[in-house]
Amino acid sequence: MITEDISQGKERVKVPVVNELNDEKPIGFGYTRFCISGPNVSEAFNSPFYPGCGCEQTSCVTNICSCIESYGPFYDENGCLQIYNQPTDYCQPVFECNSHCVCSGSCPNRVVQKGQWLQLQVFKTKHKGWGLRTFENINKFTFVCEYAGELISIQEAKKRAQELTHETGNYLIVLREHSSNDQVLRTHVDARFHGNASRFINHSCSPNLVMVPVRVDSIVPRLALFAARNIDIGEELSFDYSGEFDVWPSSEANGEHKGLEVLGDFGKEPKSCFCDSQSCRGVLPFESSLYSP
Repeated sequence: MITEDISQGKERVKVPVVNELNDEKPIGFGYTRFCISGPNVSEAFNSPFYPGCGCEQTSCVTNICSCIESYGPFYDENGCLQIYNQPTDYCQPVFECNSHCVCSGSCPNRVVQKGQWLQLQVFKTKHKGWGLRTFENINKFTFVCEYAGELISIQEAKKRAQELTHETGNYLIVLREHSSNDQVLRTHVDARFHGNASRFINHSCSPNLVMVPVRVDSIVPRLALFAARNIDIGEELSFDYSGEFDVWPSSEANGEHKGLEVLGDFGKEPKSCFCDSQSCRGVLPFESSLYSP
């Protein structure tokens, strides 16, 4: 046991760190439960933006709550995401009740904003550095944790991506939301210097988590990780580093991440993938747009 709680009491539950392989310890970083503003990003990005509901009862319900009526319902009675029960070609927005809403903090339309509540553990893997695993069974579409870090601009994201080395590691995630009119909204979050337990989650080409954009107060989405299937106790958690919103993989997924030759122009090589899944692509995804002029 390296530490009983890497969050130092900031999470609702302790997040222990163990290393059963050697004496290595995680490199220091600032622990934050939620995204913070990076260079040249105003803290106002997290200011209340959406109108709230006027529900005075404890539980917001369909046909009464304006938040749910406008976009949802989003969660079932167990707090599991329920709007993706059939394939979709675009990203359906998730809006939780916010600080402008009259409803209480126990409202069932407040899930991601409550933070992590599952028992998770950071551990040392044999071939992939550090990882994160669950100490309890997780049902499909249950909220697991938020990918938190610094919210940065496209210019800062390009700068950081081009400065990366194999030694520094890559904690930069670009979430792409594809709308029905073929527009793409990108959100850049880097957890290298500031983040939470999610920064230890490894990539997999067949992940058991899916990243879903969830909006609470801000127009900027929270990068929420939900279980893409039932996950067994002790199982390592993983998501697709491509940042592609894709609950159901398709032949077109990750199309923006082809053309590995772009890395050669910056004197870099793709990192090998050790996810060991049958659909493994051999190398870790990278965001090619971060290497463009």
